Amino acid sequence: MSACEIKHVDASLDAGMSAQVVIGLIALSTDVVTEYELRNMLPADGVSISATRIRTHNPITIEHLREHASEIAKAAELFVPPESVNVFAYGCTSGSALISQEKLESELHRTVPGAKLTSPMTGAYKAFKTLGIESVSMLAPYPDDVTAAMVDCLKHAGIRVTSCASLHIENDYEIINVSPDSIVQAGVATNSIDAQALFIPCTGLRTSSVIGHLEARLGKPVITAHQAMLWDALRLAGYQEPLKGFGKLLRV
Repeated sequence: MSACEIKHVDASLDAGMSAQVVIGLIALSTDVVTEYELRNMLPADGVSISATRIRTHNPITIEHLREHASEIAKAAELFVPPESVNVFAYGCTSGSALISQEKLESELHRTVPGAKLTSPMTGAYKAFKTLGIESVSMLAPYPDDVTAAMVDCLKHAGIRVTSCASLHIENDYEIINVSPDSIVQAGVATNSIDAQALFIPCTGLRTSSVIGHLEARLGKPVITAHQAMLWDALRLAGYQEPLKGFGKLLRV
């Protein structure tokens, strides 16, 4: 026992974080980009990100992506108390394309009943509907089988992919090294005249700094994984203020 006398002092309590919109991010174990990207786009006050991780495996395969579903409930359970989170966000584009929203929600609700959930593809589908987008050019970083599966998922959702390109990277930890400048160059090269928007999936890509530049250059909306997930998370949590500098979507 320390010889130092411990003096008890009074504390005044306020509302704590209750005035903040708290997004409970469920990120992949290989992901060191999503929190950085989301915080780049957040308003100066009123919204915060609290994150945990789920295990993912490389190389990127459809089988490995589908395994994420079994991890969602365990990850959400780590937020205590669960009501401190306004909306959960599963941060994987290809995973949220291959695993249905219904499946993800059913897994989440095993430990956090009634919780709201979004993901990059959930946000993207809503974004396409809100902006009246029915055709896109898609720039992906994935192996060809995963990219093809993404195209099929978009087609099933009523979105026509008019042109498609891939960086053909097999590991998440290499995707994070793709430079923003090269994303701009690849996005311009991927764009087709008859596409209403450019879609850039994958939460491993650093896109927040190039969305506005690409939109100005292409003259059409650019929808990215982080941007669409954040937009939907904010709307699900009741936050309606426009965010400037990160594309048309975050202004509506």
